[in-house]
Amino acid sequence: MKKKTSLILLLLVVLSNAGALAQNQTEKIVRELRFNRNAPGNVVKIENIDGYVHVETYKGDKVLFEVERIIRPKTADGLEKAKELSLEFAVSGDSIISYLKAPYIQSHRTGNKGNGINIDRKLEYGFTHNFTVKVPQNTNLSVITINNGDIKITNLTADYIQASNINGPILLENVAAAVDAKTINGNVVVSYRENPKKQARLETLNGNIELLYQKALSATISFSSFNGDFYTDLEDLQKLAPKVEKVSSSDGAKTTFKLGKASSFKTGTGAALIELKTFNGKATVKKRG
Repeated sequence: MKKKTSLILLLLVVLSNAGALAQNQTEKIVRELRFNRNAPGNVVKIENIDGYVHVETYKGDKVLFEVERIIRPKTADGLEKAKELSLEFAVSGDSIISYLKAPYIQSHRTGNKGNGINIDRKLEYGFTHNFTVKVPQNTNLSVITINNGDIKITNLTADYIQASNINGPILLENVAAAVDAKTINGNVVVSYRENPKKQARLETLNGNIELLYQKALSATISFSSFNGDFYTDLEDLQKLAPKVEKVSSSDGAKTTFKLGKASSFKTGTGAALIELKTFNGKATVKKRG
């Protein structure tokens, strides 16, 4: 009887410990930051890894961050180990920057180009950061996330918007800016408040592209896809000749010409340059409804 009681107690301890490991830690991180000066080149840079990034405008002059941080322990000391991971904020020059810092994270803040993870051990925890950010109008953006979240930017007028995702969609809603938006697994949708004046580069490997324009779009549109078609409601669209690239041999003795694979079209005067790239997906250019 005593042996059976001991086994029951041991089982209860094991179940109790298993339950403790399942407890996630969630906290809210709030920051209010101001640019060093009010200048056209001001930019907010966000380097996320896991989680969404949502940005909208408001009438204030600060940048408001509200970040939901979730730590998921995988071992008994997972929460303690997670203290090596911090969410950093910095004001530098014309930039306000938020990024994740840990021994296994590479960032431009540590002299590396781009954002990435280099893990030389099995992490004792998982982590997610969901960003909700409010910025003044006319603030440029450079936003990155990698897993388990979308990038959504709403009602922004700026010189440029850069958005990069890997496993998630990108939605730019009611914007006016030069756009560079790229993901690997997800759709890219851009809805313009004002038609692009300079350029727009929209790219996804596995997903569809949708560009919603205002009337009187004037652009040169380049489209390329391995498994996908191009759709548009533009009535004045003119198909352009393929781009011809001059190719020389290494010794310069022979010159050949290579035709570009992308299909090119012109609408209006062709002022803005719009580049649409997808491997498995279609691209649609249509008037906002």
